[in-house]
Amino acid sequence: MPTKGSKKSENILDAPVRPKLHKINDVLATLFYLLWIVIGAFFILTIAGEIRRGALTSIISGPAASQQQVSDVQAPTETDLPGIGTVNIDCVKGALSTESISKILEAGNTSGLSAEEKTKFEPCVVAAASPNPSASPSK
Repeated sequence: MPTKGSKKSENILDAPVRPKLHKINDVLATLFYLLWIVIGAFFILTIAGEIRRGALTSIISGPAASQQQVSDVQAPTETDLPGIGTVNIDCVKGALSTESISKILEAGNTSGLSAEEKTKFEPCVVAAASPNPSASPSK
C-alpha cells in the first residue's frame, strides 16, 4: 500500500503542466527564426548575384579600376620657333633632315641652311615672326 511519503515523491517527479501561453510563445519564436532565415538567405543570394554580374568589382578591387580611363592626347601640329615664326611640324619633318632641323634650333634662324633647304622650308612656315624693335639702342 502506498504511504503518504511516496505520494509526495511521485508529485515531485511529475513535470509541471505548462500553460497554453508557453506553447503559443514557442510557436511564435519558431516562426520568427524561420522568417529571419528566409530574409538572410535572400540577402546572401542577392549579394552573390551582384558579385556574379560584376556590380561590386569597384568595391572589391579598389583603385585598380581607374586604369581603364585613358586620356587621348594629341601631339601639336604646329609650333612657334623664335626668330622664324609658326611652322607645321609634319611639313618640316618631311622637307628637312634631322641635321637641318637641329641647325635651325641651334641658330634660331635659317642662316645655317643651304639655298635648297631654305626653299623646301619656306612652304612649312605658317606665320612669319614679326620683327622685334628691341634691337635698336636708345643711348
